[in-house]
Amino acid sequence: MATDTTKYRATSEWNFAVLRALAMLGGVIALFLVPIHPEHQPHVAPLGWAFVAYKVLLFLAIWTWPDRLRLIVLGTTGLDLVFVSLFVWHTGGGESHFYLLFYLLVALVAAHFGPGIGLAASAAGSVLYVLASVVGVPATDWNHLSARVATFFLLGGSLGYLSQRERLARAEAERLNEELREHQAQLERAYQELQAAQARLVQSERLATIGQMSAKVSHEVRNPLSSISLNAELLEDELQGLPGGRRAEAANLVAAIRSQVDVLSAVTEEYLRFARLPKPKLEDAAIGPVILDLAEFVREELGARKVALVLEVANGLPTLRLDAGQIRQALLNLIRNAVQAMPDGGMITVGAVEQQAAGSGQPAVFIEVRDTGTGISAENLDRIFEPFFTNKEGGTGLGLAISSQIAQDHGGNLTCENAPGGGAIFRLILPVPGRGRTP
Repeated sequence: MATDTTKYRATSEWNFAVLRALAMLGGVIALFLVPIHPEHQPHVAPLGWAFVAYKVLLFLAIWTWPDRLRLIVLGTTGLDLVFVSLFVWHTGGGESHFYLLFYLLVALVAAHFGPGIGLAASAAGSVLYVLASVVGVPATDWNHLSARVATFFLLGGSLGYLSQRERLARAEAERLNEELREHQAQLERAYQELQAAQARLVQSERLATIGQMSAKVSHEVRNPLSSISLNAELLEDELQGLPGGRRAEAANLVAAIRSQVDVLSAVTEEYLRFARLPKPKLEDAAIGPVILDLAEFVREELGARKVALVLEVANGLPTLRLDAGQIRQALLNLIRNAVQAMPDGGMITVGAVEQQAAGSGQPAVFIEVRDTGTGISAENLDRIFEPFFTNKEGGTGLGLAISSQIAQDHGGNLTCENAPGGGAIFRLILPVPGRGRTP
């Protein structure tokens, strides 16, 4: 705002300097059309050329010292008054038509600078006009002189007052416009927050419904699975009395049954975990050790899958309000998701840094899990966190949904995008308490 005001003032001063120069030069030229007494002609022509040269020097000074524009304009206003008084003096004093230039100059100064400087220019012009009309002139018509001087002050005061009112009205309009822009920005932020809250509410309702269904289905499936598993074990014991060849074949069939039962049991356990995800127990904790401990836990597993793990965790990360177990689970889901995206091996980079969150501008810790896989197709980016959505054979589509829910329960967010060089980047954003939005 201050920069805009300074720029406006500089432009306004420059416009005034140009307008004043053109008006004064035009006035001088117009008055030269009035017949001048022969005895005054030797003085007027040199004075006119001197005035033109002075205006050229004025613009050179403005061009050379633009940062002193206002001071130059104010100073040269006094020189303009002096030049006008010299024109008046050398063309007959009180009988000279050049006194009209005082009106023009006082009007321009008052309109631009306001009543204070306008009246000061009127006073200076009055003194110079009286001196130019009295010194060296045998007789002076004081009635005409007094009326003209009074007109100087009338112009300086009235035009200055009108200019000040216009300037105040313009400043008030700018202030109202600025307030309107601020209110508009606040409304836009509130609208965006409302949309985000509505989206979270819809998502929460969907998750609650899905969770209830998952819990119901999983509960109903677990009992038959347990019964099948138990009977498979009993059947395996009964098979011991069969001849060797038939016993081996039957044992393989029973083992296949038990294997599929174990798969179904694992799926139902994951559904139950999603349905019964508890509210986080928030405590003050450092996020760095959580990431480092998890890295040590998965490093051997990643090495067996030919996946290198790189850590880029900044020092001095702030203490957060978090449930360390849930954050560990969310990051573990992201890392395993990255491993599945690189069946032939690759590299996973886990980084953490504090920076400003986009939109809110509040400080937060950004935890990135970046892989070197094939990335995520554009049509799937918006659905990647939906429960049960998966492109992986045998996947449940719950790992990323659980991680997203954990992020929201911590007052944060989980985002995903494709990396420019290939692969995907998942960002777990957790707010810094006391310096931003706290959960």
